[in-house]
Amino acid sequence: MQMPYFETTRRVEFCDTDMAGIMHFANFFRFMEAAEHALFRHLGLKIAGSLSDGTHYGWPRVSADCSYKQPARYEDELSIRVIIVQRNSRSLTTKYEFYREQTLLATGEMKTVFCILPPGQKMQSADMPDDIAAKLDAARQAEE
Repeated sequence: MQMPYFETTRRVEFCDTDMAGIMHFANFFRFMEAAEHALFRHLGLKIAGSLSDGTHYGWPRVSADCSYKQPARYEDELSIRVIIVQRNSRSLTTKYEFYREQTLLATGEMKTVFCILPPGQKMQSADMPDDIAAKLDAARQAEE
């Protein structure tokens, strides 16, 4: 297994669970998004912001999935490993591994697209600026 570039932790709160104290499946997606945001902050990037010319940008999801192996429960402290699987000029694919200590609970994957929001126009995909692409590439190379 390749070593993860980035790892963060998150505790399963009562509001994340069902009546049996098991984390609701949809909350794995919330945890993936929070881990993605933490990775971006770690790299000095933002999920949403403005380019030097003032054009707003963001990273909408185009796909997301999660496979569950064992339940996460109320009060569990989860380690979430984030691995950059692929980056091309307009999109980023990241993998997520959820662990409770050494036990793998779930794996997920998200694909996002770099988009700009020009004033008065619809959101549109665009090539990532070189500085953003370079930081993501450096993070991916650190995994190998």
